[in-house]
Amino acid sequence: MSNNAAVVPITSEIASSDFNDENHNNNEGGEKEPLTSTERYVIERENAKIKHWKEHPYAVGCVEPTWEDELISLRLRRQANINGGGAYGDDNNNSGCCSDTENEGADSTCGCVRISAIACSRLGARRIGNMVILKESIETVFEESDDQDDEDNNDTDTVSTNDIEEGGLEMISLNDQQQTKSNKKKKKKVSRKKIDLIVGPFWPMLIFVTYPLIFGVSLWTAVRALPGKSPFFIGVWCLLSGGLVVALFNTGFRDPGIMLRKRSKPSDDASVKNNRRMMWRWSDNGQTWKPRGSVYDPDCACVIEGFDHTCPWTGTAIGKKNMVPFQCFVALIFINLIMDIILLTSAGFEQ
Repeated sequence: MSNNAAVVPITSEIASSDFNDENHNNNEGGEKEPLTSTERYVIERENAKIKHWKEHPYAVGCVEPTWEDELISLRLRRQANINGGGAYGDDNNNSGCCSDTENEGADSTCGCVRISAIACSRLGARRIGNMVILKESIETVFEESDDQDDEDNNDTDTVSTNDIEEGGLEMISLNDQQQTKSNKKKKKKVSRKKIDLIVGPFWPMLIFVTYPLIFGVSLWTAVRALPGKSPFFIGVWCLLSGGLVVALFNTGFRDPGIMLRKRSKPSDDASVKNNRRMMWRWSDNGQTWKPRGSVYDPDCACVIEGFDHTCPWTGTAIGKKNMVPFQCFVALIFINLIMDIILLTSAGFEQ
């Protein structure tokens, strides 16, 4: 949806210095006035937000840690606009939010984020970027441990001159060394949270527009056009309509492919997939190394693997994990639409 470049968040040191320079260096004598309680509160909130951003396990953008914090931020921003600027005022591109739609720097998700902040703060739902977590579970996975890298390097790369002279050790090829090193890597058992159900930033569009349209047209067709048709035809229609609803659910309520944060560049061995070497690039917004095809989506405020686009009708981004159900949704919506038009038209002629 949004093509605007994401605003790179300021660091805590820059935040402090900006507030100090703006608010406390304006007197003629150059003496700094003490920070007010409101300014200290704003700086502490900004530092907490940046700390949460840096330590998050997923490759997300710099957003408020919780929906409750988002709601507080919106109130502070509105108060700053009333007072004519301040920490949350003039320097923020989204200070006007939905009321300032003509501003090129305005965030296209501001209205939906506002709705999410109000609703999810009351429901206690968690967030990843601008996405709302509905259900999580615990999964156990095995991850490679790099604790013994130095020891492995010494074991595989060091060859003494005496061993070579005595003939007890032949020259080891580079491929053999890499194979020995990879075999010695240990795997550790890790328990982590798994996203079962999640909706994107445009979930109000999904819930209050897309689904009502589908159910409304289907109900109208079922009442006016299906009576008198053969059971086989009715069964096919029900199957296609049900498949459309399921495909939309698996698109809009599933993880589109939110990437786990990789703070260090993966090794060459880990970069080979299907006999093809993966290219890794650094993402400032997501604070992660990401492979080709992974893109930081400013609407969802996170890095999506295999990102294609953000679809407001499904309410979320389309990526690696929900591409197949999205394609099924697009195909079924055209098939059902054509079928419903034919049925309603024929029913109108019969009357």
